[in-house]
Amino acid sequence: MMRQVAHGSRGAPDPAMTPVLLTLVSAILWGLWWMPIRWIEGMGLSGAQASVICNAGAALAILGYIIIARVRPRVTARTVLGAALIGAAFASYSVALTLSDVVRVILLFYLAPAWGKIIEWAFLGHRWRAVSSVTLTLSLVGAWLVLGGDLSLSSINAGDALALFSGASWAIGAALVFSDGRATASALTLATAFWAMLLSLAFAWLTGEALPNVASAAAIVASLALGAVYLLPIIAISLWGAQRLSPALLSFLFTLEIVSGVVSGVLLLDEPFGLWRLSGGVLIIGAAVIEAFAALRKATVAPPMAIPSEPVQ
Repeated sequence: MMRQVAHGSRGAPDPAMTPVLLTLVSAILWGLWWMPIRWIEGMGLSGAQASVICNAGAALAILGYIIIARVRPRVTARTVLGAALIGAAFASYSVALTLSDVVRVILLFYLAPAWGKIIEWAFLGHRWRAVSSVTLTLSLVGAWLVLGGDLSLSSINAGDALALFSGASWAIGAALVFSDGRATASALTLATAFWAMLLSLAFAWLTGEALPNVASAAAIVASLALGAVYLLPIIAISLWGAQRLSPALLSFLFTLEIVSGVVSGVLLLDEPFGLWRLSGGVLIIGAAVIEAFAALRKATVAPPMAIPSEPVQ
């Protein structure tokens, strides 16, 4: 159980619960991320352009913190790769929110617990149990229902494909970060924001989008500020949690994003949310809940001393 790694006196807050609680807060904020993205899009920027500038704002802000606080960043090859994949997940997720229904994107992203379970079995040496087969089946059937019961390529648009890619990238990147705790949080955050910016730039280039010009100055300034004030904290919290929580448990905790994102999308955008999507969402959330109970039966939170603190000169 998680209390096995907790320290402190009786009645004091359990340190092992801190990453859990902060991850839940981060999940709620990620669920509402579509709102600033759509707002920036309304100012004239595409999803890819908004992602480039927002992540640039986040990268500049964390870089400024590292310089001012005289932090000595520490990374490893494994965590750099993990940061690149998580950056790809964040970038593709932001773009997907402008190319498909918000509700659909969020639900398709949450195949991540299924990918996380496969990764833990294939690469982290975890045993494949009967519950793993159940959660994987529920997740895949849930995705099928979200797509309207149609698995043909014609039923999957660009936003759907990016949402699926985002979930898989997040699961793999989180597994790499969790399995190597030697990187400092600020360095990991900087690497992730930087990779997300580059990958968003690559997507914009591949789709033939021009870079924003002077006419978009207001949108650029707003995007930079949004990246520093909104995006940076949730990236930092997400990565801090990824260093301490197993990929499967982390993905489960982030299903709270489904609640905040789907409810806000249905209420504010009047997006369709019929029986197919409702049933698919229930199955996907159910799979995550089952996985969480299985994960909480063993120690899934890294010991507090396993993650290095921020060394300051």
